[in-house]
Amino acid sequence: MLGGRRPAADGSADGKPPNKSDAKALRRPRKEGRPPLPEVTASPGATLEDVLALREAGRLDEARALLASLDKGRGLRAVLRAAAALEAGDDEELAQLLPALAQQEPSWQLTLQVAAAIDDLARRRSLAGEADRLGAPPWASAWLGALSKDHEEQRRGIVALLFEDAALARTVAARDLAVAGAIVDNDAIARYASFAHGRDLVRRFGAERVAQLLDRLREKPSRAAKPSGTT
Repeated sequence: MLGGRRPAADGSADGKPPNKSDAKALRRPRKEGRPPLPEVTASPGATLEDVLALREAGRLDEARALLASLDKGRGLRAVLRAAAALEAGDDEELAQLLPALAQQEPSWQLTLQVAAAIDDLARRRSLAGEADRLGAPPWASAWLGALSKDHEEQRRGIVALLFEDAALARTVAARDLAVAGAIVDNDAIARYASFAHGRDLVRRFGAERVAQLLDRLREKPSRAAKPSGTT
């Protein structure tokens, strides 16, 4: 996401086919009388944009089923699939997904993307502190500060970003802050786009829900992965 190779349009890091076995598992009868999710087959060109369109239309079960079709077990699709299970109160599916996610998340990149997408200032600062503890580099934290709604915090972030990465600072000024006369810097645009893509997808999905998932991932593994009804 931040500083890595640019993801595909759906937030994935590779081009492997969707995990169809996971989608089939979601259509089996659920525990506690929960009905199975509708059968949704992802078209070859389906992306997270299609998932978000379904969510925005109020078709949450179809969105979850499509996420299962697209999920490859890692990356943003896996994160959003788990967040959707948490949102739906599906502890059984969540318990199946958390162990694999705990091996790769929460990373500082995702944590900063959620922080950048969330509206609550206190929550944003808490996530920023967590990202720092996870090893976020100074230029990434400065970027987040430059996007703050707190004017003093934003000023400090912009100054820090100018010193840490002037090319990225120019790009953020042009794209995020719409500063008159600011021009995107080609040396930073790929890095900017990869972060902004994930941030915007998280915002559209629901940043607070993804933040709640991060809280679950930070719990002790035995608790975070425990299915509903177990002791």
